[in-house]
Amino acid sequence: MSTELEDDLSRVLGRAAEGAPQAPTGFPGRIAARSRRRRTRTWTLVAAVAMVIVAGGLGVTLRGADEARPAQTRSPDPVEKVWPDAVWKIPRQLPNLPDFRPLIFIDDRTVLLWTPKSDGRADAIHAYDLGTGRTRKIADIPSAKWEYSSYFAVGAGRIVWQMIDKNDHTRFWSVPVSGGKPAAIDTGGPVRARSEKLAVAGDRVAFSLADGGVFTFPLRGGSVTPVAGAERHHILRWPWVATPSDYRQDREPSFRELLNAETGQASNAVVRPGERYVRCGVTTCVGMRPDDTRFYRLRDGSRERDLPGSPVLGLGDDRFLAADPPGAAGGQVLLDLATGKQGDLGLRPSGKGRMTGVEPNILDGGLVSYQLKDQYMIIDLARIR
Repeated sequence: MSTELEDDLSRVLGRAAEGAPQAPTGFPGRIAARSRRRRTRTWTLVAAVAMVIVAGGLGVTLRGADEARPAQTRSPDPVEKVWPDAVWKIPRQLPNLPDFRPLIFIDDRTVLLWTPKSDGRADAIHAYDLGTGRTRKIADIPSAKWEYSSYFAVGAGRIVWQMIDKNDHTRFWSVPVSGGKPAAIDTGGPVRARSEKLAVAGDRVAFSLADGGVFTFPLRGGSVTPVAGAERHHILRWPWVATPSDYRQDREPSFRELLNAETGQASNAVVRPGERYVRCGVTTCVGMRPDDTRFYRLRDGSRERDLPGSPVLGLGDDRFLAADPPGAAGGQVLLDLATGKQGDLGLRPSGKGRMTGVEPNILDGGLVSYQLKDQYMIIDLARIR
């Protein structure tokens, strides 16, 4: 195992005990040679998915290790106190922007904002400087009737997105990060299928289809080329792609088969008999055992941990989970499974014990955003160490 790979796995999971087994040779290493503070992100980051949860208890233990991390017994501090360098607050209404949604990080201090038309489709995109609070318009989003935009990505100095029509045909557009007039990327005609995710990979754009299959084309325009061996796969975090797809109705594990689209390196995640709702990221998997307890572990089956009893539906950046906190106050916390730290998201249930929460998702990247009173909370998972 290379030193670089071991350092990365240490970052993701931490060392539960000195004698814990190491991942085998060939286990997925550095994700797309990712720097934690690269100037631009080259994969798609999507706003956190809303869900409904019920408050409960929280505790994390480790199975099969000499030394277990103790469960939290006190109320956690707010996320902005636990990770002050990774959390920002944006007013829900900005000058000339009464309605907007945070989408992705353009760079270390800039967030891409999306503003809607009256019918809910995208109207324009803007850049928001987290340091100064200033906003600048990047471009209007052109769209024909019955077309909608989705899955914005940043890379090579450009913002790329897709336009999908009522027949699920997909076209791709881009604009410089500095701003300007958007231009359609010529791929020889629309892709006659619905694309689900984008990534900018150097001078090429990669995308996967909702029904499976990964393809690339030149960022400046050119033919669409299928990725060999990825006919059934979906982009997790470029260059890693996987199959089967997310949220399987038949309880089949999601993203069990992993493939590096650039090197051809492949592996299968360990799934034990009777396990359900297993969802795997690039380095880790979460799921439910036959006894209904939840787990979190490496893809090779090692370093397994118990998870809180709250729904295990998403795992951001292969290590972050939104879970129910301890105590009577209720609410939701962001739990870092690599360090055991947790921060209170500030959300609270209604008088009926229910609330709207957030879900850091395996398919998302480093941005988590949610509304809290008159503000948007912005969390950059890549800044959390």
